[in-house]
Amino acid sequence: MSSDSDEAASRNSAGVDTHEFFLPGAGVSALLIHGLTGTPYEMRYLGERLAARGVRVRGVKLAGHAGTPEELGAAGYDNWYESVVNGLEELRQFGEPNVVVGLSMGAVLAARLAADQGEAVAGLAMLAPGFFLPASTTIMLRGARGILGSLVDRIYLFNPGGSDIHDAAARSIHPNCRLIPLSAPLKLLDLSAMVKPMLARITQPALVMHARGDHTCPMRKNVDYVMKHLGGPEKRAVELEESYHVITVDSEKERVAGEVIEFVQRFRVAPQKRAAG
Repeated sequence: MSSDSDEAASRNSAGVDTHEFFLPGAGVSALLIHGLTGTPYEMRYLGERLAARGVRVRGVKLAGHAGTPEELGAAGYDNWYESVVNGLEELRQFGEPNVVVGLSMGAVLAARLAADQGEAVAGLAMLAPGFFLPASTTIMLRGARGILGSLVDRIYLFNPGGSDIHDAAARSIHPNCRLIPLSAPLKLLDLSAMVKPMLARITQPALVMHARGDHTCPMRKNVDYVMKHLGGPEKRAVELEESYHVITVDSEKERVAGEVIEFVQRFRVAPQKRAAG
């Protein structure tokens, strides 16, 4: 297993910023949630584009992420969700509408937040939602759990291929985990199983975006399921032709940003006036 310093070097070798972030704005807030094994970096471009249009942005770092494989393995989906809830609480203090935008597993967490928080979440954008993994991956993971039991918590998988990104330049600088705890995708399966029944409770307007070429979370199965089970009447699906999974940094990131900006802007209100001093 690589050392902590090796893992940090692998994340910072391209000079990218993997820290959580806050960008000021007014009239509407956007909570951005990255995916499993990801970092806030994969949401930063989208956040900067939103902020350039006056949207207040909070990009959270999920518990256990942007650190060592051991830290990721020690965190559970309730820890991830706590990170999301804390981010929303920070934005609620501004007294303006909040839109939640999640990528991959972040989209599953965003859906849970929208179901749990009701009117505190004005709108929901799910980018490449990770409710379903490829069938072969799911079978392998469940088989490993059945055979290994609690030993899955001690097993780490080598990840030589990097992230599922079509654009070679974007892929070359994207921060990646060299080692992934086997328990992490199993926790995503558990989280997804818990959140799927909640979709019917989500009545907020929703935007779903997914790429046809996604190798990590198959588009058709995820989009069809989400669109069928969301409880609200206002829901729109956008399918991308060139990107793979991490659509916020991939070939069509400009279109992704444009669609999300248009969606978020519909919730804008007159900025709240704050008393001086």
